[in-house]
Amino acid sequence: MPKDLTYNLLQVQINGKVLRFIDGVTLDSDGRAICAGRKGTCSGKSPNSPIDLVFFAGKTEPKRLSLVSNDSSQLKGFIAVVPFPNETTDKGCRLESIIGTPKGEVTYVQGSGFEPNEELIMNSESYGEKNHGTAKAEADGSYFAVAMPNILGKASGNTVWEVKGKNCDPKLTFSWGSYQLE
Repeated sequence: MPKDLTYNLLQVQINGKVLRFIDGVTLDSDGRAICAGRKGTCSGKSPNSPIDLVFFAGKTEPKRLSLVSNDSSQLKGFIAVVPFPNETTDKGCRLESIIGTPKGEVTYVQGSGFEPNEELIMNSESYGEKNHGTAKAEADGSYFAVAMPNILGKASGNTVWEVKGKNCDPKLTFSWGSYQLE
């Protein structure tokens, strides 16, 4: 992103609400976000202070940030991190769960390391309720699914999600129906 512009740092919360986090962010010569301390920019402990972010998060909760330029071009840069991931690997294949709603009523399951375009077998189970299906890995060997793991009459629980490929069989367990800071 251009280093001669001023940006606003925004955060998209898990409930979809967009928060204006810091106004007047600039980038140093290495591309790091800083508070320059000049007119029209944010101020830190000293001029050109790096922006150090501290987040509180639950297990598998993504933190999504965006830098948006203040000029007419409205340039945007995005990043998402999961401070407390839930992931598993098997023979080079990886599965990870990421909550999509505050209590995991929607959970995203993403994977990598599968053979390009291979047919995958998907199995899941919550409270004895089993689901089976097939999926296809993408050309880059990635996998993505949207899980709605809730079970009628149950407020919370665990789901086991398994994706079988030709050479691997990762199995992941994730929770739903509750939220707790890590």
